[in-house]
Amino acid sequence: MNLNLTLQQRQQMSQAQIQSLEILAMDSIELNQFLKTEYLENPLLDHSEEPYGDSIAEPLSAYYGTQNSSGAAGFSSVDDDDDHSRDFAAPKENLLRDYLLSQLDSRLYSRQEWGLFIYLIECLDDNGLFTMPVKEAAEKTGASESLVRQCLVTLQQLEPYGIFSADLKDCLLRQLDALDMNTEILTLMIRCHLQDIADGKISNISRNLHIPTIEVRKNIELIARLNPHPLSGFHSGENSFIIPDIILKKESSDWSIQLNDSWIENYQVNDYYLKMMETSTDPDLITYFKSKLTRVQFILDSIEQRRKTVISITNVILDIQLDYFEHHASLVPMTMSDVAEKAGIHTSTVSRAVKGKYLQYPGGSIFMKNLFTAPVSSHEQGNITSALVKQYIKEYIAAENKKKPYSDQALAKLLENQDIKVSRRAVAKYREELGIKGSFDRRSYQ
Repeated sequence: MNLNLTLQQRQQMSQAQIQSLEILAMDSIELNQFLKTEYLENPLLDHSEEPYGDSIAEPLSAYYGTQNSSGAAGFSSVDDDDDHSRDFAAPKENLLRDYLLSQLDSRLYSRQEWGLFIYLIECLDDNGLFTMPVKEAAEKTGASESLVRQCLVTLQQLEPYGIFSADLKDCLLRQLDALDMNTEILTLMIRCHLQDIADGKISNISRNLHIPTIEVRKNIELIARLNPHPLSGFHSGENSFIIPDIILKKESSDWSIQLNDSWIENYQVNDYYLKMMETSTDPDLITYFKSKLTRVQFILDSIEQRRKTVISITNVILDIQLDYFEHHASLVPMTMSDVAEKAGIHTSTVSRAVKGKYLQYPGGSIFMKNLFTAPVSSHEQGNITSALVKQYIKEYIAAENKKKPYSDQALAKLLENQDIKVSRRAVAKYREELGIKGSFDRRSYQ
């Protein structure tokens, strides 16, 4: 009998490290709720209504974007005592069309496509779902079914996520995909067990999917956070609010980065219980207070580290995407690995730091994840993004001979003539994402 001794080195994160990473991944709303819960449970954490110390975010109230009469993002001052002084209002029903179209670059679309966008937006139901058959939309607009599908695919990428879905299941799945939270189990639960979720039949889901009931409950809690009515805020007659986590401001030629978290300074160590701990002679009470004090110090340190990390990452993003923020130019290809390398941190840290967060700049606001786009090809003028490749594909197909439409291989060859090297399979993928059929289905015999 041979006994082999193998030495392995394994690195495991402590519970404190895991908690610190969770705090980094929280957006402003989640962090606020986390601190409120901690305040209720930890006597060593104190909360005051008045800001503690000088708030670096105080001047920001005059710069939060609102919607002006034309529907474009603008800037206006708000009263200091306004409960939403650090929020910017999403548009109401009469501005829905402008809000959605403002997310698209009109220069990338034909007049017919832009007209289709407007028509399809007007066909949304009150929940933001698009239930009209594509054939019917094509007949009423005089456009081809493939063009209607192509425009629908474009509109389905817009915020609020889940808009233009065909039904509730599709709406929820699109939101999970947009947030990078989808899993095979979540997809199965939504597609096959939505009624069981509504009826609370947890054991039925657990038995059919062969997963523990605790996993079912966790997934149900996650699904419950999704919005089944993407347009609920637009038709209620009241403003719904998007709260930016990071604010970029430009004064003269200088940019500044500020986090929308001045309310954090309302939290500090409770002096009363701190003195009680110092004067108490009860060892059990002292031990209890020390553990709670350690917890408070850890949380406040983690929040400060979160602040430094997010600002550092935003600095790198600003440097790379400066033309986008200043001149609304196209986004430069930028991956999380690129940002991580420049910031001197791990890629997973960048992913957690931007997760679920919104960035506001003078031109509007953007979901931070949408600032990242990987290059699909190299070019003598720089890297080429998937958006530009799709635009080329659209233009080639629009100008093709309908009796002899371009195959995916032919499209790849045309792109190669532009010094853009992508595979036939990649061309097929981008074509499908645009909602454009293959060459056989595009062929006209008239």
